[in-house]
Amino acid sequence: MGRKNSNLRTEMTRLLRRAGVSGWPRLFHSMRASRQTELQREFPLHVVCSWLGNSPRIAQQSYLLVTEEDFAKAAGVVKVMVEG
Repeated sequence: MGRKNSNLRTEMTRLLRRAGVSGWPRLFHSMRASRQTELQREFPLHVVCSWLGNSPRIAQQSYLLVTEEDFAKAAGVVKVMVEG
């Protein structure tokens, strides 16, 4: 007998819909890639790969992303925080 709510994608889609957020393609891959990229900014590649269970080669091929912040930093744009 299977466990209730064992299909993670179905459950995540249901929760997103309830929160009023539309889903996106490759839901779990996208979340893993964004987290790998965030961690990579603070920790060495081999450490992050050990935590997430992949190799540096796979991380570089499949998960590490170029972000808007990367482009802004390269262009010398300063991010301004507005309190409201």
